[in-house]
Amino acid sequence: MEAMELSEIPAIQKLENLLLVAVPRDLTDDDVLRLRRQILQETRRYRSHWVLLDFSRVDICDSFFGRFIQSTARMARLMGADVIVSGLQDAVVETMVDLGMTLPHIHAVLDLDDALALSRENQPLNQSMDGRDADEPSASSASSANESMGWETSDVGWAEV
Repeated sequence: MEAMELSEIPAIQKLENLLLVAVPRDLTDDDVLRLRRQILQETRRYRSHWVLLDFSRVDICDSFFGRFIQSTARMARLMGADVIVSGLQDAVVETMVDLGMTLPHIHAVLDLDDALALSRENQPLNQSMDGRDADEPSASSASSANESMGWETSDVGWAEV
């Protein structure tokens, strides 16, 4: 199979607060790498909070393609965007599960409508409402977590209740 020209890779478009990528079928490994680079460039260009990878045209998946999904999601998160995957066909889902692939920190939805609803309703996973990194606990969340564990904080450190 011949490699696609960059111009043949589907247009990536900004739609509301997300970057929409309609992933075409039959991409070569080189096409996949070019597409990932283009996704990252457009994420930066549009300062997207969400990247939607629509796989409704893709009907087969191998381990390389599965790693593309995982690595693209990790890279997008490092750029401040969360990833939504939509339109996964049954055979693709079966293959991914059979290969032991997981999609941590990736939202999976059935279609574009669900993806738009999700992006409208939610802050990206890696950013809290007050702008902190989601991995950085707030004082109130740390306090309630401490209480649920039976611990309380004091000026000098942790004390068991």
